Amino acid sequence: MEISHLIFLIHSGIWEALKEKDPEFIRSQNCDLYVERELEVKQRWLSEVAPANHGTLLLQLYGSKPLYENLREKLGEANACYVHADYPGEGQLREYYRRLTQCIHNHIDGFGLTMDPATVTSEIWGCSFEGCAPGYAGGFAEMLGLKMPPRMRFEMTAYDSRFLYGARRWETIPIRGSDVEAWLFECHDYSGAAIFQARLSAQWLDTRPIRLRLNPARILVCDKRGHTVWPATPWKKGDPEDLCPYELSTSDSYWVRSVRMAFDDFREVIAGATVGER
Repeated sequence: MEISHLIFLIHSGIWEALKEKDPEFIRSQNCDLYVERELEVKQRWLSEVAPANHGTLLLQLYGSKPLYENLREKLGEANACYVHADYPGEGQLREYYRRLTQCIHNHIDGFGLTMDPATVTSEIWGCSFEGCAPGYAGGFAEMLGLKMPPRMRFEMTAYDSRFLYGARRWETIPIRGSDVEAWLFECHDYSGAAIFQARLSAQWLDTRPIRLRLNPARILVCDKRGHTVWPATPWKKGDPEDLCPYELSTSDSYWVRSVRMAFDDFREVIAGATVGER
């Protein structure tokens, strides 16, 4: 059987499992929002996967075993692979990617499947939207030699960034001359949020600089929890509003946030990003 489409399902069911194991942690850390989101997208995973998906190979990286068995029953044994491998230790992420990818190759060879990396399409599901989902999917894309970038499906992911709750709209901006794309969100309070993700590269090993010019009076950079990483000190009235060069990489998983800026103007800022060489 020729595999024409891959689904990368990354770390499914982690919030659900944590709630079952330690509900007090979920309560004390105010994490029910994430549990609810994950249960919501889980229903989408189950609804979308069907026996009619001939030519699709589901690659589930760890996560819920009952979910995997359910999906495998729908797709057929040859069309689902539970991806796992021994972790080689700290600082050996590329070797870990290689071992995980070998698990995929073993499944393909074991069931007599074929796949053309030049034409196969793929998409990304799982947890989290900002971290492991693009991180591992990009690593698999690089190791499998895929030529067509995987499609991130936000509606099939659970996120870590609380400010994405109730987002009004989102869109993608391809960054010219690279496999990097920016995901741009209009949040519930009409502020903007953008994150850069690599699609054909192992994101956590990707050191390519992404360069922007930012006005500290109107834009800040933060991590997934909302903690500001730039500017170093809060802008205050009377401070300069000059455009400042700022550089990040996809491995940072940082958000660029608009503070006092129309969404259309924010889009122009993000679209002006450039990606340098490794």
